[in-house]
Amino acid sequence: MAFLGEVAPVPYWQRHPKKEIEALLGEFHESGWKILNPPRYYTVRCPCGDHQRSIHLTPSDPNYVKNAYRWLRRQDCMKGEAT
Repeated sequence: MAFLGEVAPVPYWQRHPKKEIEALLGEFHESGWKILNPPRYYTVRCPCGDHQRSIHLTPSDPNYVKNAYRWLRRQDCMKGEAT
């Protein structure tokens, strides 16, 4: 979060013009996932290396972003690390 007078950090991945998908990518980043820039879609990879998902640039399903959030929450590789 940027305070008054501060500049918000620029993400290392190529920004998406739709704010819903950009927020989804930010959620993956906050969860520790690596985001690879798209030739046709974004690829997100789990830090443990066991999980990977493609994030489409132009999803046709109106529930795509909601389903991707659910998928992220179901991945349990990071759950065991919290103490």
